[in-house]
Parts: sequence; C-alpha cells; structure tokens
Amino acid sequence: MAFPEDYKDRVKRINADLMATLEVMEDKTLKAAMSHYPAAGGKRLRPLLATMACEAVGGKWEAAVPFGVSLELVHNFTLVHDDVMDEDDMRRGIRTVHSQWGVPEAILAGDAMFARAFEVVLETDVDGERTSQLVGVLARAVRLLAEGQQMDMSFERMKAVTAEEYIKMIERKTAVLYSAAAQGGAIVGGASESVQEELFEYGRLMGIAFQIWDDVLDLRSDQKTFGKPVLNDIRNGKKTIIVVDALSKLDGKAKAEFLQTLGKKEATEKELLRARYLLESVGSIDHAARGASENLAAAKGHLAVLKEGPHREALKTLADFMMGRKT
Repeated sequence: MAFPEDYKDRVKRINADLMATLEVMEDKTLKAAMSHYPAAGGKRLRPLLATMACEAVGGKWEAAVPFGVSLELVHNFTLVHDDVMDEDDMRRGIRTVHSQWGVPEAILAGDAMFARAFEVVLETDVDGERTSQLVGVLARAVRLLAEGQQMDMSFERMKAVTAEEYIKMIERKTAVLYSAAAQGGAIVGGASESVQEELFEYGRLMGIAFQIWDDVLDLRSDQKTFGKPVLNDIRNGKKTIIVVDALSKLDGKAKAEFLQTLGKKEATEKELLRARYLLESVGSIDHAARGASENLAAAKGHLAVLKEGPHREALKTLADFMMGRKT
C-alpha cells in the first residue's frame, strides 16, 4: 500500500472513532475544548502507525484502532497543556484552546483527554495479559512525556545543553508516542517480545528523526505552510540540536549576537531572521537535517525483523514520509 493515499479510509475510521470517544462528555464547554484540536484534523500518524504495526505482524489493523485512538488523545492532551506553558496563541492555523476558552478550561480539557485515553485503551479487543501490557505502554509514555516537557523547559534556563541531553529530551517528549504506537500495535497483533522490541526501536528512532526535522522546519518553513508560527524556537530559547551545534561553532561577536536574540520574547522579525542566518552560516541546520536522515535510516533497519512484503514496505514508506513533510 502507498502512503498516505491508500490509508485515507483508515484515517477516516480513526477520526470517526476519535471524535466518538468525546461524545461521553456532558459539559458542552469542556467537550468543545476537548474536541477543538481533534476536530481540526491531522495526519493521525501515531494511531496509523499502531494499526500498521499490528498488520505487519499478522494482526487485523482494526483491532489496534482503540489503542491508537488512546495515543491520539494523549498526544492532544499534551498539545493543549504545552500551548499553555508556551503561551502560544495559534496552532496549525487555529486558535489554541487556552486562548479561546481560557487557561483553567484548557487544563481541564487536557486532564479529561488524559483520563479518557485510559478508558479507551481498555476497549481493545485482546486478552487480559495484552490489555495489561497496553495500559503499561500507555502509562509509561505519559510519564516520559511529562519528564520530556520538564527537560525542555529546564533547557530554556540552562546556559549550555549537550547534544546527548537534547536527544534524551526529545526521546521522551516526542519519540515516546511513536515507540509506544509501534510496540502497542505489535502487542495487539500478537507479536513475540523480540519483535515488539524491534518495532519499539523503529518507532523510537523515527520519532527522534521526526522531532529533529520539526526543528529544521521551524527555521526553514513559513507560517502558512508550517501551520504555526515559525522561528518560535529561537524566540522561546529552545536548545534544539541546531542551537547546540551552533553554539559549539559560533564565536566572538557572532555568538554574542545570537545569544542576545535566543530566548528574547519580544525579538523583532529582523532579529530572528539574523539569528537564523547565523545558524545557517555555520551549517548547523544542515547538520540537523543529516542527523534526522541518519536516525530514519537506523529506524528502517529494525524492520528487518518483519517478513518481506507490502506491510514492511509500508512502514518504510511511512518513515520516508516523515522526512518529506513540510508541516
């Protein structure tokens, strides 16, 4: 199957089930706030990956939809809370939840989606042992997500961050949902523990590549294409792998100038563009793009555990799609 065109019906099913999970909410305001991001659409890469992994190990993809939906609920709950913490007013071309309904409502909406995710995962049609495994995978993902977000915020206050520390942070903040999707899909499909571990690594490395590429897009894309404000990582003082690399290469006046803009909330467009130029001038953005490609290649290597066929190829194509995206 080709990606993503041949998966449109599957994404449609995932979307329908995702929105249906929110119908249990009785409070109209809370339901609207919870539905805001899911209703805006999306690629649904995490739940889609869960169904593809399930299928690749011999299961029926439909069986993994509840687990995939639970991951999407967790993903959206983190977006709502992250936007509060980052004080962003726009996401993917729409107003953020807290800017439209208020911070208290946004916190409650995130909390309710978090709880709903665990209710939904229990609806997965597998035996008790595998249900327990899926709950464990989901709970671990949420715990690591929180740790990753805290690390990300702490990095903004730190003068220096190493490349290793940055990778550890994005492994928790971003990659964990991809590794959980791949592993969870394999669990639903009845894969052996060794196959689960290989697919976990595939998801982890692909998630790392996804985030590094996202950092590149923040600098090289435009707001209309990217769907959210660009150059925000500089304004927010994010110690991305790009910034970490640049700080090891810039010196003297150029380094001082860059540090003056990094983390400056009221930075002008001219200052932000100049900071981007400095990152480009020392090759740090290209360095990050290469790093994303290397992680992606390593991710695809773990698919060797699967038998040859269209489902293994589809997972490779999904990985390639991660690097080809503009949003």
